[in-house]
Amino acid sequence: MPQEARETAEVSGPIPQDEMAAEPADGGVIALWQLDDSGQSEAIRQENCLREQLVTAPANITLEEMRIRCELRVLRGDEYQDDTPIFATTPEAVESPDGPRISQRAQAIRDAAENPFTLASHKTNYLLPITYNPSPNKGGLADYDPEGLIDLDSIEIQFQLSVQVPVWRGFLGKASFMSFAYTNRSFWQAYNSDDSAPFRETNHEPELIMTWLNDWTLFGMQNVANQLAINHQSNGRSEPLSRSWNRIYANFVFEKNDYYLAFKPWYRIKEDREEDDNPDLEFYLGHFELTGGFEKGEHNVSLMLRNNLRSDNKGAAELRWSFPMGRRVRGYVKYFNGFGESLIDYDESVQTLGIGFELARSTGI
Repeated sequence: MPQEARETAEVSGPIPQDEMAAEPADGGVIALWQLDDSGQSEAIRQENCLREQLVTAPANITLEEMRIRCELRVLRGDEYQDDTPIFATTPEAVESPDGPRISQRAQAIRDAAENPFTLASHKTNYLLPITYNPSPNKGGLADYDPEGLIDLDSIEIQFQLSVQVPVWRGFLGKASFMSFAYTNRSFWQAYNSDDSAPFRETNHEPELIMTWLNDWTLFGMQNVANQLAINHQSNGRSEPLSRSWNRIYANFVFEKNDYYLAFKPWYRIKEDREEDDNPDLEFYLGHFELTGGFEKGEHNVSLMLRNNLRSDNKGAAELRWSFPMGRRVRGYVKYFNGFGESLIDYDESVQTLGIGFELARSTGI
């Protein structure tokens, strides 16, 4: 071994065998993306290796452990790459109290992409058996009640089911993946037995999402992921109750310690004026969402804001809190105030408070 390499190895200390290659419980080693850096200098190879691990390493690996792994990879070259993949899944790695760790939010995003063609949670899945709306909109019931005779209850059930299926990993770069997602949000007058408990509104939202994991830092926050998506949202009705729109959006996700921030601007795809069900929708929903929040222990609090940034101001705010209610159940509280909670009443200002259960957490975006 060259003198320089020996000195580097001595400074780093011996590498335990379980840090050189971690194996899952079934004994197999699962390797993820690796960079082809055989023609580059040692310093560049180490830098590339660290960047690769920052966006693909398990959440319980410290930066110091990554540095040691990358140093070993550079020293051993192809021999190390063949026998000990730079990044492997581990059964239950022992957590070290020292050193910064990989973003849990980025790890959640990676976990969602880990099993192609397997359903994973997309947005938060929840069931709110008690949702109070002091003035529910009757507009969505015109098919069942053309004369407006149904009296809506102020208490209804609201639920959201949201899943995604990763379909292509590494489609554009080492730390990228593509997924198809679908979200269903329903507003159900379940307690309105006098009127056969109708569904007041159901919104469908399929989308194709391209995600890039990242390790950039901006204003002290780590940019853990960026997304570009094609999105369609509709209530599945025919005229005159049809509401729909198509858009392209970007999503930039940042995190620092227990805090996170996501900025989601969008561009609405234009439609013919005659075929547009809701030409003024952007006036009420604006052109972006800004979501911030923090996690403290098992509690997660977030706030979503929308605004049209016009003198005739329209917007919305949604405050969410999830918390433990035992080993297997989490509580969920959601307060909404503004425009666009559902498509049927996008142009009506509503105020709702829902209490219930979180069925599955989002992937962190």
